[in-house]
Amino acid sequence: MQALRRIQTTNTDSISIKIPRVFQKRKLEVIVIPIDEKPLSDNIDVSWPKGFFEKTAGCFASVPLVREDQGVYEIRNEIL
Repeated sequence: MQALRRIQTTNTDSISIKIPRVFQKRKLEVIVIPIDEKPLSDNIDVSWPKGFFEKTAGCFASVPLVREDQGVYEIRNEIL
C-alpha cells in the first residue's frame, strides 16, 4: 500500500493537498491529526459571548420555578 504523509502548519481553517498521479481517480481516506501537544481548548474560544450575562440575568424573574413531586423512592436489594 502506498501512503502519502505530509506535515503542515496551518494559520487558516483549510488546507490543500496535492496528490500523486497514482492516487488520482481513486477512493482516498484523509485523516487529520494534530501532532503538537497543544490542548484543543487553546484552539477554540471557550469564553461566554460578550454581554451574555447582562442579556440573560433575571430572565426568569417573573416565572415561578416549582419543583414537582419527586415520587416514591424505589427500594432496591442490598449488594453483598
